[in-house]
Amino acid sequence: MDIKTYAKEHHVPIMLDEGLAFLLEYVKTNNVKNILELGTAIGYSAMNMAKIAEDIHIDTIEINEVMYNEAIKNIKEADLDKQIDVYLMDALAFETDKQYDLIFVDAAKGKYRRYLEHFKKNSKVFIFDNLEFHGIVDDPSMTHNRNTKALVKKIRIFRDEILNDPEYTCEYHKNIGDGVLLLKVN
Repeated sequence: MDIKTYAKEHHVPIMLDEGLAFLLEYVKTNNVKNILELGTAIGYSAMNMAKIAEDIHIDTIEINEVMYNEAIKNIKEADLDKQIDVYLMDALAFETDKQYDLIFVDAAKGKYRRYLEHFKKNSKVFIFDNLEFHGIVDDPSMTHNRNTKALVKKIRIFRDEILNDPEYTCEYHKNIGDGVLLLKVN
């Protein structure tokens, strides 16, 4: 079973095709070699980025042990374990002095601001996924779940603040994938 089918059958959230294409194109056209990914899940996006070139290295962090183990298995089976290092931990506990060409954020959506503050010493370029959250961010009436309403409110606040913050140059692509934001620290 391929990884995309596995994700669908096991309800594992992976990037939408358009969002992944945007991410991969950015990696290719900007000669990105060192990547930090927050939110490994089962390794889908990390594996796709690593396949671009053999000299790409990815550190990826996953908090869920079941997903971490699945990612380790998938990465090893794809023979990408020399390019991808997977860490089982909360991303906010990850400390490094390493500089990355790109930090890709697809982890806990309510912590996006905290991730940016924690890791901006490690990179000038971030890509955030899921800023539309299935359209619910701009239309909270699409859900009646209190937790989802609280989450999309946090995403909307992050998105609106970041787009208007002079510390960052942002390209927001509302209609690519589930809402992709390319952020550069000025």
